[in-house]
Amino acid sequence: MKKRYIFASCLTPVLTLLCVAPYLYVFAKSFLDGSGLTPEGYYRVFLAETQYLVRFWKSLALTLVIAAGQLTVSTLAGFGFAKCSFPGKNGIFFLLMILMIMPLQVTLVPNYLMLDKMGLLNTYYALALPMIFVPLGTFIMTRSFQSVPREVIEAARLDGCGTLGVICRIAAPMNKSGIVCTMLLSFLDGWNMVEQPIVYLKDHGMYPFSVGLASIPPADSVIQMVCCVLAALPPLFLFAYNNRELVEGITIGGEK
Repeated sequence: MKKRYIFASCLTPVLTLLCVAPYLYVFAKSFLDGSGLTPEGYYRVFLAETQYLVRFWKSLALTLVIAAGQLTVSTLAGFGFAKCSFPGKNGIFFLLMILMIMPLQVTLVPNYLMLDKMGLLNTYYALALPMIFVPLGTFIMTRSFQSVPREVIEAARLDGCGTLGVICRIAAPMNKSGIVCTMLLSFLDGWNMVEQPIVYLKDHGMYPFSVGLASIPPADSVIQMVCCVLAALPPLFLFAYNNRELVEGITIGGEK
């Protein structure tokens, strides 16, 4: 047992360093150019050349809309699957799980055809709408809401609460971990999207920050590194303040 502890104690820092090393490299390179150590890259991105920050804030706003929309849909649908009875519920939920494990590339063409019929291609709606109805959030919220005692819900209904009241006043506060987990995963999914903008958008100027990084000339490697650091800040900030809820939400979904 002692040998295993020593081995784990030695291996953990090595693995941690290997995971962190690429980020440290990017951060260090963001201050280095041909002339040596300089903050010029940050000056250009934050002050001199505004196109990078404009793309960043547009992408952040789009991602927040996606996260809010997916959280709303997932919360309502999850409560319906967890606490309501309707014909075909088990079959629909099984279909939902099948859709959840399908790779993104399978849905690109059907989504493209539907968005084309709706006249939404080359708009931000084409990026937001398909991602709002991603089934993973509904699955997480369904498993999370199953932990709410039915007696509590019935008592709330006797006090005059409707379905929305039960969700907002009873179920949601009791399942903060599931809500935060759904929000974080939907935010990360939207923030890191690559295939959808390339397929749905024709105007390269509308590309989100995740795809726009590829348009930076290779000669501006310092700008690329600064933008990579900038792209890592929102997920890092959200995870730093909500990592406990994220782990609990994933654990709850796995235990059900």
